[in-house]
Parts: sequence; structure tokens; C-alpha cells
Amino acid sequence: MLTSRRRFLIQLGALGALGLAGGAGLRRAEARQRLRVTRHRRTELCEAGLSPLLVAHLTDLHVGIATPAHLLREAVEETRRARPDLTVLTGDYLNRSLHHLERLRELLALLPRPCVATLGNHDHWSGAAEIRRALERLGIAVLQNASTTLTLRGRRLSVVGVDDGMTRHADIARSLAGVELRRALVLAHYPKDADEIARRGGRLILSGHTHGGQIALPGVTRGLARLGGHRYISGWYELSRGARLYVSPGLGSAAIPLRVGRRAAPELALLELV
Repeated sequence: MLTSRRRFLIQLGALGALGLAGGAGLRRAEARQRLRVTRHRRTELCEAGLSPLLVAHLTDLHVGIATPAHLLREAVEETRRARPDLTVLTGDYLNRSLHHLERLRELLALLPRPCVATLGNHDHWSGAAEIRRALERLGIAVLQNASTTLTLRGRRLSVVGVDDGMTRHADIARSLAGVELRRALVLAHYPKDADEIARRGGRLILSGHTHGGQIALPGVTRGLARLGGHRYISGWYELSRGARLYVSPGLGSAAIPLRVGRRAAPELALLELV
């Protein structure tokens, strides 16, 4: 995400420009939000003779009053409809508290399995141990600087989970230790960690955190983000050593239930590894 002050100023300006005033205006903005399902075909983890795999990527649910409930329900329904071989989650499930933990459990219980997750900054601010326990009790593998290897339709795929870098919980060397990286999908909530992951041999990295800038104003949001040291905001990026990073804008909001611009639209990303 952008720094809190810069992000607030961007949101405030956008709200003024859109003429949103008071609770009624925010409710109208919330009602206008629609889920975008994006589809991507990737070859980074491909080997001849292996069957393709479908991976569903969800991030930044931010279950709470700032995230429209209909968006989360629709995202779960679309994920189930896609029938992925693997569901991955890249953090920020709640907002600085455990108040909506039961709602989170209800949503995640409906996601297709197997499901692998890592944590984000809001999870550490809310209570990482409690969130991890809740996910694991649902059969979701939570990777904090760790990896696992799955067999999906006869194909072995390693999944690496890098803990959140914004809160300084990331240990990238530990995360990648002993992993056959040419067959590894790397999950890292904080996109800034992707450069080091790529330098160490990671090939395909999925992140969230940014909300696509939240207010994606052409020529403005990305410029402000770069000034704040944020190179990776939304979409695909080519990194060193042929690695690729995908930053999803995710689903929810931490403060204001509003997203503006296509690159910030709430998203379920479906990746076909072909």
C-alpha cells in the first residue's frame, strides 16, 4: 500500500472529485463495485509433457465494514465455479483487529481445496497467531517463510510462502531454502520483496498489498507511488533473471469502501500454468 498519509490524500481528492458526501454517498460507491475475474496463461513453471494447472489467487480480503460483503461472496462463488487445482491467498484477511474473524472463517470454509496461504501486514497487526490457527483449522496450509510440495493431477508443484516484508517478518533466504525453484510458485504479500526473491531464483511470484493504488488515477497514482518507492502497483512485472511478478489489487479495503479505476478494481485472478 501507499504510505498512509499519501494514500489518505489521494482518497480524499478522489472523493471530492466524485462528489461523494456522507454515508449515503459511500453506500452508492460501495454498490457500484463489481468483481473483475482476470485470466492469465503462464509458462514460467512449464515442462514438456506436464498437464496445465489452474491456480486461483485471492488477496486482501480485509473482511470488515470497509469491504462490501457482496464482493467477498461473489469472489468465493466465482472461485468455486472455476474449479481450480489450487487456491492461493496472499494475506490481509482482517483489519487491525480480530473482530470479524468468524465472518472470515465462514468465507474461507467455502473455498476450493487444496488452499495455501501466507500472511500480510494487517494480519500481524490484528493477531497473526489467531489468524493462522483459524486458517489451519479449516485445512488451509499457512506458510510463514516456509514451503510445501503438492501433487496436483499427477504434477508436483512447490509453493513457497514468504511472510510479510512490510512488518519485517519476511525471511526470503529461509523461505527458498531447499526448494526446486524452477517448479515453485512463490507467494509474498509485499511486492517489494519480489526483487530479492527473483535474485535468489524465484520464477513466478504472486503478491497483493497495494489495492492497485486504491484510487487508480491515470498518470497520478503510479507517479505518486514511485515517489514513495513503490514500483509494483498492479499487474505483471518483469524482474531479474527472467522472473515474473503479478500484483493483484485484491478484493477489499482497509478504510474507505471505494475503489476507482480499472487497475484498482476488485479482482479474482485465475492463472493457468501451461
